[in-house]
Amino acid sequence: MPRPRLELGTWGKITRTEIADNKWRARARFRDFTGRTKQREAYGESGAKAERNLLKSLRNEVESAGDTITGSTTVTALSKIWLADPDLTENCTAQTVERYTDSVNQHVLPALGEYMLMEATVSRVDRFLRNLAASTPGLAKTARSVLNGMFKLAVRHDAIRSNPVRDVRLPSKPRRPVEALTVDEVGALREGLRKWQEGTGYRGPRRGSELLDVVDVMLGTGLRISEVLALRWEDVDLSEQPTLTVTGTLVYLKKKGLQRQPHTKTSSGFRILTLPPFVVDVLLRRRVEAIPTETNAVFPSGKGTWKWPNNYRRSLREALKTMEDGGGISPHVFRKSVATLIDAEATLEAAAAVLGHSGTAVTSTHYVKKATAAPDMSEILDQFGKNRSEKDG
Repeated sequence: MPRPRLELGTWGKITRTEIADNKWRARARFRDFTGRTKQREAYGESGAKAERNLLKSLRNEVESAGDTITGSTTVTALSKIWLADPDLTENCTAQTVERYTDSVNQHVLPALGEYMLMEATVSRVDRFLRNLAASTPGLAKTARSVLNGMFKLAVRHDAIRSNPVRDVRLPSKPRRPVEALTVDEVGALREGLRKWQEGTGYRGPRRGSELLDVVDVMLGTGLRISEVLALRWEDVDLSEQPTLTVTGTLVYLKKKGLQRQPHTKTSSGFRILTLPPFVVDVLLRRRVEAIPTETNAVFPSGKGTWKWPNNYRRSLREALKTMEDGGGISPHVFRKSVATLIDAEATLEAAAAVLGHSGTAVTSTHYVKKATAAPDMSEILDQFGKNRSEKDG
């Protein structure tokens, strides 16, 4: 019976032979990417060392074949090909690519990097992700996305038959109920922020109204904090029907620092929001007081550059600590409050459109606080009692 043909980029059984004192040879048949099968060999002081040297040589030959991916390709080699793949680099933001690269280098490769793709079984991937999820669920979720993308690429190259990540399920955690502020709670919050701004901080009297101004813009638009701080005066139209165009967001990149990204987090593209009067008042006042800067930001830093979102969050936390029940409020709560109010007073579709969501599912699940009392339908349901007799009691 003829010997089965090896797949491209794979090798057969490795044999060890002692050819002299302290000198061993490891040898195996290898089918290269031209389709030819040849003997490959390596040497070492022991049989085990010779085999390790041969395996290293074979894997290097596979990895040096460019973007050719086979079952013998290591997870490390696959990660390099995937991170350079146009499907990733052209369809994801620079911030996302940076986050995925960190996940690969810090978590995926230390645990799975030396496995060949044929060795990356469901159980091994599952064990790695569950161990990571036990300590840091967020990092495990990112690592799962990374591995899913990598193994999808391997499947497309016929290196493996199925994606092992597909059958992995991370432990689910109880979903927290959506927290949103009522109109009265917003009023109390704004009054508390105003008093804090007029008070004295550890560096002396606090100045300006920027903290409350940013909150007002968030409450009147539903923007994320990084989107508000990325606003430029050319994005604002304060004419007869005042509007604001959402065109970008602030992101941090390790190599470039804080940058304005010319598109938002969601894929729905630019959106134009009609401004409520109280936000118009804020922007008109700031327009009069504005000092020209290179960024033309509505909320610039003291140096005229983009204001760091983390610095703003720190100031907001400091202010909220002085207020009763203010400790649990974050900038994202304002976005959820906007969605909840619009859903209650208008429609869920309108809330999704203001927030920039492409559909209502995310808005309903993560941004709208569910009412504790059902709407009053008593008059409608009373129709079932029209033919009720007195005997029915």
